[in-house]
Amino acid sequence: MSDGGVTRTLVALHGNFASSRWWVDLLATPPAGWRVLAPDLPGFAGTPHSGPVSIRAYADWVQDWLGGQGVTRPALLGHSLGGAVALEVAARRPQALAGLVLAASAPLSGLVTPEEHYPVLELLRTTPALMEASLGALFPSGRPANFADLLTDGASMAATHYSGNARALADWQVEAGRLAGLQTLVLGGELDALITPDLVRAQAAALGTAATVLPGRGHGFPQEDPVAFRALLEGFLDTLPAS
Repeated sequence: MSDGGVTRTLVALHGNFASSRWWVDLLATPPAGWRVLAPDLPGFAGTPHSGPVSIRAYADWVQDWLGGQGVTRPALLGHSLGGAVALEVAARRPQALAGLVLAASAPLSGLVTPEEHYPVLELLRTTPALMEASLGALFPSGRPANFADLLTDGASMAATHYSGNARALADWQVEAGRLAGLQTLVLGGELDALITPDLVRAQAAALGTAATVLPGRGHGFPQEDPVAFRALLEGFLDTLPAS
């Protein structure tokens, strides 16, 4: 361990309608021996966006950002859409990562939003009450203390992203075999109606590992139950071999 007590980097990628503030607890108190970095993806929380809205484009941006930060062999943590981005980055060069944590991640085969839901996604841009209800539904056992901040960031997403991110998830997929040999933790929430426990378990099985499903929690379980999430995350990080 270095003199500063930090030897390794965990990079946390937020999901749709979100920002780095979803990782406020990890940023404030990183796991022992780790530093936590949490970028705001393009089109979120003021980060400029140009070009196509796609998981591959987000992964390109993350790789460039990691290079700019001088980060080598990080562990990647991705929630929801951020899980798809983490999977895409990992599949390109799994040997460049120390490990992968998927929290209610989009499935390996992508996530198709029914066409009838797209008008509702666009309504979120102009209907604050609908945005609050939609984000609130992610936390069935109780909203996190910084919910007001999360709501602000969800409402400030780039206009292209409301339908664009759903299209991006439907157009993307990754082969499990491309992640062979990468230590992976797969987590989900029992009450998650978007990434259901069955989807979480199928993802874990495809990656050759077991799934952990948190009882009584929803899609936002890392923020809904940060104590349980941190215990699972730290237990996994402790198993990763030194670089």
